[in-house]
Amino acid sequence: MTQPTAAILAVAAALAIIGLAVFGALATYNAVVGDDVMDGMWDMMGDMGDMHGMMGSTGPETTGAASGEGAVRIADFSFQPTVLAVTPGTVVTWTNADSAPHTATGDSFDSARLDRGESASATFSSPGEYAYKCEYHPAMRGRIIVSAGS
Repeated sequence: MTQPTAAILAVAAALAIIGLAVFGALATYNAVVGDDVMDGMWDMMGDMGDMHGMMGSTGPETTGAASGEGAVRIADFSFQPTVLAVTPGTVVTWTNADSAPHTATGDSFDSARLDRGESASATFSSPGEYAYKCEYHPAMRGRIIVSAGS
């Protein structure tokens, strides 16, 4: 047997021994900890609460009103309020109080990515209804309603 062949066989044997050691350690761990490591992972996920909220809220509609300056808080994967009635010329500011990044994106405005604590504003001058959503969590939806009155 040549020296290069012997070296290749030695490396292959060493890798096989390492693989068996890792496999044996995992099998031992599983036997000591319990019959299924996955049970523990499912328990941890259950402790995290309802995962549906991470997709965005489709909960009850909440309303608010503002004139001049309006605020929408982003928390618990929802816009609060979901509907904000404003007068023409009102500046609406979205502030992310959530742990995840969000956007407030409509046809005529886009906050871009808002990380926790960040804000973005848009001015609503023309009467009408302006629907928006979070680009990251499309089930998160809101509306700005600009009244025609003074």
